[in-house]
Amino acid sequence: MKTITIRIPEELRALVAEAAEANGQSQSDYMRQAIEVHVKRVDPNLDRRPTEKSITLTPYERASLILQHQTLLAAQGHLPEQSYDSEGHERAVEVLERGYEGEYPRLFPSHAEALNAYDCELVWDILDMFRVIHFSVEALGDNGWDAIGVKNAEWFGTFIGFDYQHERESQMAGYTEYLVKSGRWTEQEELVKKGTNSHRQMLPTYQSMLGAFKPVWREAVRGGGRPHLSAQELRKILLAAPGAQRDGAGYQA
Repeated sequence: MKTITIRIPEELRALVAEAAEANGQSQSDYMRQAIEVHVKRVDPNLDRRPTEKSITLTPYERASLILQHQTLLAAQGHLPEQSYDSEGHERAVEVLERGYEGEYPRLFPSHAEALNAYDCELVWDILDMFRVIHFSVEALGDNGWDAIGVKNAEWFGTFIGFDYQHERESQMAGYTEYLVKSGRWTEQEELVKKGTNSHRQMLPTYQSMLGAFKPVWREAVRGGGRPHLSAQELRKILLAAPGAQRDGAGYQA
């Protein structure tokens, strides 16, 4: 790992020292975490990468496939009523027949930008992390959250969705809803019912936590190991979240 040196005012150094101590971190670790959050990335070696066989589709290909599936639904009588846009389809036929190339993009204006394979797998990683946290806390017993030794541990250790005001996070929120409704990560069903809008940007926080979670979880499951994390391991993950602090009352070394 490379080393960099920065100069900061004495009052800022004191604030960093105080915050690092509150988090139970070295000043170096605290500053590295702050930088990672600021640039919105974690160690790429710890982050899931897209699969080699990922498939991408152009807007035209997506529109064509959507139309094919809508045709199948219509043939079975299951196409939603709002999809029967006769006027829109008549305009589309005219545009295609006459070859108005400037109108081609308007044939499928409502299709959102694709959520690429990397971001899809990042959502999987985030949901996996919170699944492990959830069941690990359950395994600790009735006072599981208190045993971790982090202030507001339940808040930091609970998935609250993504921010609809940020395009990338909004797409991730929609994908989360799709995953849960399709039978995966069903422990998030209550959140999906209430809504997956976190009303604050959460991706940098989740990525910081993933940076701590992945090596801990890899070690835990190595060789068919433990299905749950210990309170100490959970503490390390939660303290990676910006703003998380140790709780002296619940902390036991």
